[in-house]
Amino acid sequence: MLQATRGLVFHVSRYSDSSGIVSIYTEKAGLQSCIVRSLFSRNAKIKPALFGHLSLLDLVIDNKPGRSLQYVREASLNRQFHEITDDMVRSSILLFINEILYKSVKEEEVNQSLFDFIEYSLQNLNDISIPVGSFHLLFLVRLSEHLGFGPTHSLIMEGSHFDLLTGLIVMQDPGHSYIISSDALKLVREISLMDYPSLVNFTAPKHLRMELLYNLLDYFRIHLPDMTELKSVKVLHEIMI
Repeated sequence: MLQATRGLVFHVSRYSDSSGIVSIYTEKAGLQSCIVRSLFSRNAKIKPALFGHLSLLDLVIDNKPGRSLQYVREASLNRQFHEITDDMVRSSILLFINEILYKSVKEEEVNQSLFDFIEYSLQNLNDISIPVGSFHLLFLVRLSEHLGFGPTHSLIMEGSHFDLLTGLIVMQDPGHSYIISSDALKLVREISLMDYPSLVNFTAPKHLRMELLYNLLDYFRIHLPDMTELKSVKVLHEIMI
């Protein structure tokens, strides 16, 4: 059955000398692995340049229930995000977002809310009026909510701790190292109550933002045990101001 849908490109790999396998998070069918025939051939009907990191595409996919690989019949760009690709910092954040999504989103069913959230995040990352120093932190907090293990941030108070193992705010030290406390915890509280446009009026020291980034990545690894190390984190560490 041919299905028209929008899709976000998570990953591309070679399937043969000319064909490719693309991991696509689709609006109408969730995560799908698709073959694109002749993708890497000289006379490719569907060009490989379409399948960049988190490209938003209009697709026609030949879907057959029970088949592990579907077939992309048509593909075209739905929208371009020029401000992301033209800016080194924004493009580095895009790579980070792409990698965390590829390693954490495994849903093979429709999730309109998650798809809309990813698209909304890309739209805001493309908005040059929005500073991006803490963009990735807000993205991680919101993504954890969509994946079902978002932090309970409403009761953060002086002297409390965020227990990464349970996702709960506790007043007593839980007795293990997987916690967020002190200034990093206050930062979680502030970010959790924000939306991307609010970043215009938000600042935090780089060392604190990096500390929280590693805390949040620990949080993801705890709740998504199959998630491996992210290569893009090193780049973020180097280019963030």
